[in-house]
Amino acid sequence: MLLILDVTRCLQPAAGHDGNFQITRTMPEFFKIDTRNLAPLMVFLLCLPAGLLQAQVQSRLSHQVTGLDQPVQLTIEIEGGQELSPDLTPLEQDFEILSRSTQQSISVINGEMTAKRSLKLTLLPLRAGRLTIPAIQVGDQATQPLLLQVEQQPQEETQATKQALIELSLNKDSAYLEEEILLTLKLYQAKGVRGEFLDPPEPSLEDTQISLIHEDRYSSRKDGVDYRVVERVYALFARQTGTLTLAGAKFRGHSGGNQDPFSAFFSNGFPSRQQPSRIIRAESNQVSLEILPIPPAFTGERWLPAKNLQIVENGIDNEMALAGSPITRRVMIIADGVMSNHLPTIEQAMPSGVKLYPESPQLNDKPNRSGISSSLQQSLTLIATDPGNYTLPSIEIPWWNTETRQQEIARLPAREISFMPNPTAIANNQPQPSTASQSSEQTSAAESPTAVTEESADSFPWMATLFGLAWLVTLSAWWFSSRQKQPKPVAIKKPTQQRSDQTAVEKVLQQLADAYQDKDGQAARDAWLHWAQLSWPDNPPNNLSRLAKRCDPDLAMAVDALERAIYSPNSEVSWSDYEILKLIETKDSAQPADKAEQSLLIPLNP
Repeated sequence: MLLILDVTRCLQPAAGHDGNFQITRTMPEFFKIDTRNLAPLMVFLLCLPAGLLQAQVQSRLSHQVTGLDQPVQLTIEIEGGQELSPDLTPLEQDFEILSRSTQQSISVINGEMTAKRSLKLTLLPLRAGRLTIPAIQVGDQATQPLLLQVEQQPQEETQATKQALIELSLNKDSAYLEEEILLTLKLYQAKGVRGEFLDPPEPSLEDTQISLIHEDRYSSRKDGVDYRVVERVYALFARQTGTLTLAGAKFRGHSGGNQDPFSAFFSNGFPSRQQPSRIIRAESNQVSLEILPIPPAFTGERWLPAKNLQIVENGIDNEMALAGSPITRRVMIIADGVMSNHLPTIEQAMPSGVKLYPESPQLNDKPNRSGISSSLQQSLTLIATDPGNYTLPSIEIPWWNTETRQQEIARLPAREISFMPNPTAIANNQPQPSTASQSSEQTSAAESPTAVTEESADSFPWMATLFGLAWLVTLSAWWFSSRQKQPKPVAIKKPTQQRSDQTAVEKVLQQLADAYQDKDGQAARDAWLHWAQLSWPDNPPNNLSRLAKRCDPDLAMAVDALERAIYSPNSEVSWSDYEILKLIETKDSAQPADKAEQSLLIPLNP
């Protein structure tokens, strides 16, 4: 009785059987067995140990003679010992393992089970000559050594029809620390060569950044052979001094063989005959340059090598602005030959009376064939607490020109800016004229002496004398009345006016609380300024900065937090976390009673 089972196939009972297991071809890839013998067979197979027989190993080669660029197949068969793995380390000395696959089968002959495992390796010779496939150890057993003859390519084929070439070149012989270096790699592929991988070169100095910034593909003719060229440009930034060597760019592809049987069939109606595949390999030349330290002539605080660096600005259209209103100044640094994360952020000291709120910078890198162009843009919000003329200081960035090898300074000159009084604040601070003064102004305007007659000119001395006597009589009457009567107290606001002011304050406080609850910064700012007008009606502050100066420290912190949140959105302070009503109640309860009463009096010098 003979039984051969393949674990990759399915078992089905045969339609007619004679007591033996048989293989039928009526259904390809399927075995048909007797179902009455299936259960005892399965129990028998499960009871057998996996490693019943001692492991036996043997190996064989697909052929004994090959070329330097032609792979061979090594098959290692292991019979028994299913859990054992071969040691392939000895093969790595003379061969490159391109691929590997495993096939496993189980056979039963006269009730005896045999497990067999095949490991197929595709090997590529690393050198020409007579090579030895060493013994492969599998548990306690080992394969027999095998011989392989590797023949060198013909001399005329090596020189005239080179299938692949790699060339490396640098744009300079020396460079400073962190200076941009351009490395160009050109891969030449002959017709019919299909690539598998292309490794970039390896720098010899540690902490060297290498980035692919450009790739192009075109055709070229070299030494009488037409090639397809893959050109890659890399940007290097070395952060160590010394000799920087670049080598080891490797290419591997293959030629020959049918690339696609279906496309071959549709192209001519019949698939072409399989051509032997050939491995194509190439390795680059070696290039090097010297990395120089920072030159002593550079006096800047931060080393910044570049081919070009400029500072520009926009956002301030004119030289005048309103005090208390924010204006945004956008400053941009543009550079060639340096990454954007190496550009410095804008740091500027503001004159007294001007507050600066910088935002997080925006970085941008644009790689191209000639290198990297980068930019850093930063928005600066300016607020003047008081009107006046201010000088914004200049911005200077020292940098090292890698083309002229000299230090240069990128400069944004200082500029004058005038902050005018806010019209809203002027309208609030302007005292309203009384009815009597308005009527007097109208009377004086109506009696403007645009035309003087001769009659009025003749009566002018008599009228002057009359007015002088009237003034003496009035002065005398005022002196006698002031001696006889007591001084009247200063007028106090009427109770109805006090109640109306109190109602307005309560309404504003409710609006302020709602704005903080809704986290509406603009509504909170308006409520604060309205509250300030009610608290200081004669001279209210016109912006949050002035309001903070008049408040106690706790309230001032809350107002400053709101101002930073409005004009600097990236502020880490959460302005809405303050309990405003409690802070205001604490401030009001801390005022003495007599001070509260004094606040009701009309100030003598508003």
